[in-house]
Amino acid sequence: MIERSVLMIALVLGFSVPATAQDLWSSKRDGGDWWVTLGAGATVQPPYDGSDEFEFLPLPVVDVRYKDIAFLNSAEGLGWNAYKTRNVRVGPVLTYYLGNSDMPTGVDEVDYGIQGGAFAEFAFDYWRFDARALQSLAGDAEGLQINFGAAYGTRINDDWRVVIRPNATWYNENEMKTYFGINSKEASSSGLAEFSPSASFKDVAIDLDVTYELSRNWSILALARAGYLLGDAADSPIVDSAGTELQFTTSLGFAYHF
Repeated sequence: MIERSVLMIALVLGFSVPATAQDLWSSKRDGGDWWVTLGAGATVQPPYDGSDEFEFLPLPVVDVRYKDIAFLNSAEGLGWNAYKTRNVRVGPVLTYYLGNSDMPTGVDEVDYGIQGGAFAEFAFDYWRFDARALQSLAGDAEGLQINFGAAYGTRINDDWRVVIRPNATWYNENEMKTYFGINSKEASSSGLAEFSPSASFKDVAIDLDVTYELSRNWSILALARAGYLLGDAADSPIVDSAGTELQFTTSLGFAYHF
């Protein structure tokens, strides 16, 4: 699944200039209980995991936080920091997925739905390690996915912030079948071979996030992502016969904090 809802991940967080390396990962800001960031952007990405084509999509940038306790944003969804210290953040989250589109002829598309799960982060100095598990609760998908990442972030100067995040995503069997399986009906309609994938790592990827702060309130946001499908995901006929393992995404947007 192309995670369209998280393409601006981490770009609107740490909006103010950090005084220390640790503050790079902190969402806490001075000035009140509520912090709101709104903006807009666009992305160029494959319409589904494994596609060798690209589509252009608008993207909202939303980040609403209350006392560093609860949050609602386009990167993480609706969540609660159930346990939080300077270095650790753990809690439940409810979010959505947009599915996929423009599948090979005869292969069913996956419509949007709701996911629920949990997240955990550990940050120190310029490093952050994170994990996020999401179970489909409603919609076409029925499975579980877990993403693991290790990010390095730094300030080039007062205006530029750069974050590099290698990561990997694991799908259980149901999730793999939803996005990469080919049943008998789809095989007959598409001419692709039947395929029943097993649970495995779906991909590895590296994200490059760059933020340029025009002022304390305005920022320009950019993201480049390169991923490579693995295992049964790469062996699926929608990838092996009709697409490619290499996946690229670029996004550009702006945000206003008030």
